[in-house]
Amino acid sequence: MGLTPPYVAAAVLLDGADIAFQHLILGCEPGEVRMGLRVRAVWDDDSGGISHFAPTGEPDAAYESYARHL
Repeated sequence: MGLTPPYVAAAVLLDGADIAFQHLILGCEPGEVRMGLRVRAVWDDDSGGISHFAPTGEPDAAYESYARHL
């Protein structure tokens, strides 16, 4: 995947997980990415893996749900 800057690579913490991992956040302006932003996986049909994450439009996660991972 060739990306043209600007783009965001962020720490993604899945609900119920103990460890965050770095991945791309696409589907919104870079300035819209923030802590607590709810995202969903976007799958790559060719590889069967995750291509990137995109905002869900749901309300942000509560700070308390990810604070201990900062």
